[in-house]
Amino acid sequence: MRSYFLTLAIYFLSLFFGFSQDLIQELGRMYSNLDSGQFYLEEAKQKLNTPTDSGIYYFYVAEYQNLTNNTQESRRLFLEALPSYTEEIPSLQSITYIRLTRMDQFSGLFDQALDFAQQGFDFAQSIADTGYMAYHLADISVIHHDMENYALGVEYGKRALEILKASQDPNPFYQSISLNSIGINFDDWGKPDSALKYHFQVLDLMDELDSSRVFFVWNNIGNTLLKQKKYQEAEKWIQIAKGLNFKDRPNSYGLATNYTNLATIAYNQNQWERARIMLDSAKYFVEKSESVEKERDYLYEEYRFRKAKGELSSAIDYLEQYAALKDTIFKEERIKTIGELEAIYEVEQKERQLAESRARLAENELLVESRNNQVLLLILFLLISLGLGFFIFYRQKNKTRHLEQEAKLQAIFAEQQTQHRLQEQRSRISSDLHDNIGAQLTFIVSTLRNLKYTDLSKEKIAEKLDQISDFTVDTVNELRDTIWAMNKETIDMEDLQTRLYGLIEKANKACPDTSFDLEIDPKIELEGLSLNSMEGINYYRIIQEAVNNAIKHSAAKEIKILITSEGKRLLVIIKDNGKGMSGEKSLGNGISNMKVRAERIGRDLRVLTSPDQGTEISII
Repeated sequence: MRSYFLTLAIYFLSLFFGFSQDLIQELGRMYSNLDSGQFYLEEAKQKLNTPTDSGIYYFYVAEYQNLTNNTQESRRLFLEALPSYTEEIPSLQSITYIRLTRMDQFSGLFDQALDFAQQGFDFAQSIADTGYMAYHLADISVIHHDMENYALGVEYGKRALEILKASQDPNPFYQSISLNSIGINFDDWGKPDSALKYHFQVLDLMDELDSSRVFFVWNNIGNTLLKQKKYQEAEKWIQIAKGLNFKDRPNSYGLATNYTNLATIAYNQNQWERARIMLDSAKYFVEKSESVEKERDYLYEEYRFRKAKGELSSAIDYLEQYAALKDTIFKEERIKTIGELEAIYEVEQKERQLAESRARLAENELLVESRNNQVLLLILFLLISLGLGFFIFYRQKNKTRHLEQEAKLQAIFAEQQTQHRLQEQRSRISSDLHDNIGAQLTFIVSTLRNLKYTDLSKEKIAEKLDQISDFTVDTVNELRDTIWAMNKETIDMEDLQTRLYGLIEKANKACPDTSFDLEIDPKIELEGLSLNSMEGINYYRIIQEAVNNAIKHSAAKEIKILITSEGKRLLVIIKDNGKGMSGEKSLGNGISNMKVRAERIGRDLRVLTSPDQGTEISII
């Protein structure tokens, strides 16, 4: 409860300006350093120069007692401070009525709380302060909620909202208070859809609010979902509220609600130990908050918890405590007092409406007398309307023409973009087909030339020709693979691994004296890494080109392919133990092709090579 008052105090007092600003700043330090509050009061007491200063001082004396949990003493001091406020600080009077309302409401003295809220509303109305008018009406709405008069609670909450909507610049914080009062009444009235509608309207205002000042909305949404038995969803909202209530200074009132609701969620899911812990925490914060309403909710949930566990004896005990506390709240005399206050308020409203009707009648008489002037004004208005209508029509016509032209340009641009993408796709397919088939044909030609100058038996020549035939078939298959890859949206590691094993198998047949090794880091499969078709085909072509280069140029005995990952990036290394090169240039166009492919997929290609030290090609 103290933290709740602290939040309100910091907000309201930030509205003060002009008079005694230095004194307000000095005394306002107690909110962030309560231990020094008494020192700040003694220090400020020596600087009181005007009645306004005295009013501010007496307010903070009462506020200090409130923040240090001396509720009754704080209430007495606020009542004594009321007459000391001057016209220069009207906000202090409104805040004091809010303090007194909340103290009596938390203590279960709803008739007195309602009286203070009504006095606060009357004062705010007398100074035409629509913000505080709405705030006091929202307080009345919440009091009716606590009294289980939900229909009246909704009515007063909507009155508060209407006042704010009618004002020129409605304050988002006051709006959130009003929306919340309507939402909680609908919630306990058994109308969850209406409750959520108003609570979510508070969230719509979050861009203009500090979430710690509207901590209640998260719990209230969770509370409504809880009653709909949407336990997991409800707990998410309530946990957010709990975190906000622990921020800075713990808010005992809000935390009592949070832990009570979390306990309800727990035992409804048969989490008995967790429910017990939550209820113990709720009890602690109920006692800290000194709220009769929170105590009533806690006792009822203890009853339901024990009943659900089958502990009927202790359950009845808590039910009796709950009933006794509820009886103290709903005493007949108190209900009668509240009814009388309602009647007084209704009479005042009717008198005010009667006065407004008389004022309107006088205005109508003046309007009749000035009818001629009205006719002239009407004619002038019609002329202006015609001119404005013509202007709007002309402007709309130009706007329509502009939109049509813009749509045509966008259509042309879209067509150009489509053609550009098609051209890029054609270029990629052309490059893939050229590079792959070129590499295969080069290998076939090389093998045929070797046959020409090699003295082999007919059986060996036939065997080599069979290999060339197989390789030619593989070339056709590679062409199909290229088209297949370009048509796939994604290529997973299993697809790439299968194709690489096929590449190694072919190379082994062609170069039986060379050892080929493919090593893939197991964590890649665990991470579920996959490539799009563009990435997959280019990774494969780079590896293929690197292996072919090693076969043709390096005279290597070992060629190793290592594939691992770093984050979401695939890392590939192809290295051999061949004769190496004096530089990248010695590798010919193969390196250039590989670099172009790496750039296409946003990767770098690095080559490490030196004579007799082998070659290492990395895609990073």
